Amino acid sequence: MNSWKYIFGPVPSRRLGLSLGVDIIPRKLCTLDCIYCEVGLTDKRGLARKEYVLTIDILAEVKEALKQYSHLDHITISGSGEPTLNSKIGEIIHGIKQLTQVSIAVLTNGTLLFLPDVRRDLLEADIVSPSLDAVTQEVFEAVDRPHPRLRIADIVEGLKLFRHEFHGQYWLEILFVRGMNDHDDEVQWMKEVIQHIQPDKVHINTVVRPPAEAFALPVSEQRMKEIQKIFGERCEIVGVFKEKHKTEERIVDTQAVLSLLKRRAMTIEGMISSLALQKQELFEALTDLERQHLVKSYRFEGEQFYQAL
Repeated sequence: MNSWKYIFGPVPSRRLGLSLGVDIIPRKLCTLDCIYCEVGLTDKRGLARKEYVLTIDILAEVKEALKQYSHLDHITISGSGEPTLNSKIGEIIHGIKQLTQVSIAVLTNGTLLFLPDVRRDLLEADIVSPSLDAVTQEVFEAVDRPHPRLRIADIVEGLKLFRHEFHGQYWLEILFVRGMNDHDDEVQWMKEVIQHIQPDKVHINTVVRPPAEAFALPVSEQRMKEIQKIFGERCEIVGVFKEKHKTEERIVDTQAVLSLLKRRAMTIEGMISSLALQKQELFEALTDLERQHLVKSYRFEGEQFYQAL
């Protein structure tokens, strides 16, 4: 069985295909406490950059994982907190580059890109995908509940500066919450800001997994299409991961399942794609984990999700 602390997945991603996750931050250490976060409420909100996890330990786990998974589309630095809070993220990216030719993506909330050292640390990544859920301070505080010292104007400036310095793929993600940041004024202001940032792609999304707060509701498909039209040709609505991967008849690794479910709530179909397992064996393992009170299940938007306790 895998006993990894920092590696999870591979995860079926809506944008990155089959992606091996690398979690370089203690759980829920973040600059924000977003109402829609699938990981849950932030209990360690902060801005201090430190080597929270030893780089040598992370790279050792990545090296071992690469021996096991040969079908990866990406290695994604993300997980259960804001990865740029790890002051060694640049060394981690460089170290992974020495191990594999698999593309490296960094999913960040973008809040620290106004810091020159953060921008410098991310330059070696292949893809950087920051978030921008609002462009006015009021909406930013309502949706993302930032650390008190964060200002959306500084964050937008950081996003612009990074565009000039970074030569990889730059994908901006915006998550819309019904009645919060999807109104006409905010969307139009977002459009203007996006034109200044000039990302390669704009991915718009809504609440598709159980959120931190029950009042964080998804935006309708019709409204998402309206927003896509406003943003223009570089904008895509991020869909649900559809690709089917080969499954194998093998013993379910419950530690791998728990590692996944600690980072995000998932459906059985998502776990099947991620872990290449047979449905019946996985269902039996999840039922057993529920009996042990290690996992809970619940319905969200008509789908059954599982999450580690």
